[in-house]
Amino acid sequence: MKYLFLVSCFLFVVTGLYAQVQPKPPVQLNDGNDVQDVIENNAQQTESESFDYDAYIDELEYFKEHPINLNKAEASELDDLPLLNAQQISSLLEYIAKNGKLISIFELQAVPGFDLVLINRLLPYVKVDNDVREEHFTAKQLFGKGKFMLVTRYRQQIEKSAGYKRSDGTGYLGRPFGLFARFRYNYGTKLSYGITAEKDAGEEFFKRSNKKGFDYYSGHIFVREIKVLKALALGDFEVRLGQGLIMWSGFGVRKSPMVMHVKREGMILRPYTSVNEYNFMRGGAFTLGAKGVSVTAFASYKQIDGNILADADTSISVDESFSSYNESGYHRTQNEIDDRNSINLLTTGGNISYSKRSWHVGANAVYSRFLSKYNRTLYPYNQFDINKNQLINASVDYHVVVKNFHFFGEEAISDNLGFGLLNGVMVSLDKKVDFSVVHRYYRRNYQTLYSSAFGEGSKPQNENGLYLGLSVRPVAMLRFDAYFDLYMSRWLKYLTDAPSWGSDNFLQATFTPNKKMEMYMRYKFELKKKNQSDNDGAFDYLVNEQRQAVRFNAKYKVTEAITLANRIEWAYYKIGNSKAENGFVIYQDVNFKLLSFPLSFNARLAIFKTNSYNSRIYAYENDVLYSFSIPSYYGNGMRYYITLRYTATRNFDFWVRFSQTQMFDAKTIGTGQDMIDTNHKSEIKVQMRLRF
Repeated sequence: MKYLFLVSCFLFVVTGLYAQVQPKPPVQLNDGNDVQDVIENNAQQTESESFDYDAYIDELEYFKEHPINLNKAEASELDDLPLLNAQQISSLLEYIAKNGKLISIFELQAVPGFDLVLINRLLPYVKVDNDVREEHFTAKQLFGKGKFMLVTRYRQQIEKSAGYKRSDGTGYLGRPFGLFARFRYNYGTKLSYGITAEKDAGEEFFKRSNKKGFDYYSGHIFVREIKVLKALALGDFEVRLGQGLIMWSGFGVRKSPMVMHVKREGMILRPYTSVNEYNFMRGGAFTLGAKGVSVTAFASYKQIDGNILADADTSISVDESFSSYNESGYHRTQNEIDDRNSINLLTTGGNISYSKRSWHVGANAVYSRFLSKYNRTLYPYNQFDINKNQLINASVDYHVVVKNFHFFGEEAISDNLGFGLLNGVMVSLDKKVDFSVVHRYYRRNYQTLYSSAFGEGSKPQNENGLYLGLSVRPVAMLRFDAYFDLYMSRWLKYLTDAPSWGSDNFLQATFTPNKKMEMYMRYKFELKKKNQSDNDGAFDYLVNEQRQAVRFNAKYKVTEAITLANRIEWAYYKIGNSKAENGFVIYQDVNFKLLSFPLSFNARLAIFKTNSYNSRIYAYENDVLYSFSIPSYYGNGMRYYITLRYTATRNFDFWVRFSQTQMFDAKTIGTGQDMIDTNHKSEIKVQMRLRF
């Protein structure tokens, strides 16, 4: 009854707020957090709360401070803005070419594919300025007139977990706090250089395994758009080729509520400022371009973590071979420290492309070589994975715009003759209707190291699928988004010991009655095949694994300073003949931000109850700047947090965040090294940013 009472109160608050809406001057609802749906959905797809999203957030924060002038921007610059898809970019450029420069940002309503919801989301990141003169600068200005930024962050879990209590040498060797520091210089988009450093909780600091202080250091110098030199990267950088079939470092959008965002976009080279210790290049790269032709080349040499094979009797490495490599970046225990930087990896490659306004074609190649022998432990499901010390990948990517049709794709091959094919089209059926189709066919023996392509799996392998996306805007205040994805695997997968198939279904209705309120209702249904979990027989057999979720979300700007957000979500899980599980999350957010007042905050109170981890629910949380949190709610409990931001001056900001999860029916939280002997788990973060 108490949960029914809470739900009733929740709906009463939302409907009551809507009934009180009075005509007032327009107030912007957007608070710059529109990436949360994309991140939540990606976390659920990859079943991970710790993927590298900070670079994605960093990109949007950069555009907040340096809005794109839509009257001046070229396609390559608009590609970097994750809120716009390829079709919308083509429509915008075509509209400006036909009708001249935009007079107002709200003239975008006349551009096919743009509506008030999208325009409102774009407002923090773009501007309309009639001054489109070329920017001229000297070397002195480039290196001396830019902006410096220093960010430092401290985080710590207050309760001590089991890994810090062990005295036998198998636990965490460092102190239970994490540190982050970033120093960066920017001159617009032309020049960037900086250093990033991080120490994870449990890692040593200025002693033994980390005598130089931080566990991870990263540095970069990046120059962009200086005559024919389109990009120059030294140090750590990202490479993004085609649609990600052979190379895509960093975060790439997968299936998400942004149903028309199915094509990968953006610059080939980017500076790397994140803290993921695997998914980047370390070395040098450049892009030269003129008259539609561009050439990119890169070379990287770095050390990564791996499990070195040793003789069982002598503990001496055998032929310098390894059985696996580790992407986590943790070096807290002696075993993790032993694996640190044990593998040398050389990666080189490039791209040559020719682009016109309505079409593009490019050729890509990547060569990777481990300087040790890769001797993977083979099982039936992974016997086609890479198990050698070198790999060559090549591909061709393209896009063609024909009237309302935007065709795109990439065709790739690995040196074992495995191949991956991805082709799609986005089409405007009407000014209010957009439709997308994506087909991918990834052979079971297609091999890559740095790929991240559109699909159901985490890598483009052993998958044949067809995705259909639809976005309909029947009236200005209403939008329907839906997708259907059907896929199959002709070979085994982890925990799926036979060929299998699955489907992913999504439907969302978004209602935006005015600039102060936005609400949506969502239904998601997934069906896939998986081994029966409690099978006691000699052979595994496949059964249906079902996941369903229904969500109602509302956001309302009460005043210029206060925004409320509410959500209730129900989840359902069932596998085979096992008993069905379900659960729910209900939360209330309060955001306070007044431009004339130095203190702002956001806070949440969430109550959740699920039968187990299987019926978990992910929810994005507002965090300190450049950081993120996407916890999975499961069990029976509550979670709350508050993030305070104090803007002391125009160039100095300070954040404090406290969060806590309390479990109502458990005496411990977590497992293994991370288990704590209480029913609550608390974390504090403190961050400072100085700009000069």
